[in-house]
Amino acid sequence: MFLRRRDLMTGALGAALSLISGGASAADIPKLKCTRVGQTVIFRNKKFTCIKKGGKLVWNKGVPIPVKSSTPKPAPSASASATATPTATPTATPTETATPSPSLSKNAFKLANSSEIPTDSVKVYQAGRTPGLMVSIVLIRDNAGLRALQAECPHAGYLVKDNGSNQLICQAHNSLFSAKDGELLRGPANRGLSSYVVTETGGEIYLTL
Repeated sequence: MFLRRRDLMTGALGAALSLISGGASAADIPKLKCTRVGQTVIFRNKKFTCIKKGGKLVWNKGVPIPVKSSTPKPAPSASASATATPTATPTATPTETATPSPSLSKNAFKLANSSEIPTDSVKVYQAGRTPGLMVSIVLIRDNAGLRALQAECPHAGYLVKDNGSNQLICQAHNSLFSAKDGELLRGPANRGLSSYVVTETGGEIYLTL
């Protein structure tokens, strides 16, 4: 009888302690029933695992689950914005303008084609033989350009011709002139050869008298 009473008292005390313990931790364990070993459940930011303890299936104390905090992305700094590659601004392409042709005088008339007077050449055009020409003209083209001089010697009216070395000579009395500007270099002529305005455009040579 004595042993039986002691066992009853021990059992009652254990049950009371179990109730007290269970009541204190009931709010901290999952309400879901543990049915198999290894079963897991998340409860109040803890992961609980079903274990076998004292012949019963119970939840362990649980392992806290770390809370992942979202890391905000850094905002671009002012220096980074300042060093950003600027957008290229298109620039206007200059438009080529055509070179205006030289204007011709009302008194100008066509004397020859440009192809007739190549560089380093001298050619005489005689009045009466060249349509519209009232005086004889000598055309000269060299590295200095194209120019027109009087072709008749002031001494007696004979035609001059190329004497080489940038000189023109009278075929009758040997008067000598500069082919650059008609300057008198030797008589018997008493003055140089007159110069005329000559214009070249569109492959044609025009003379103004």
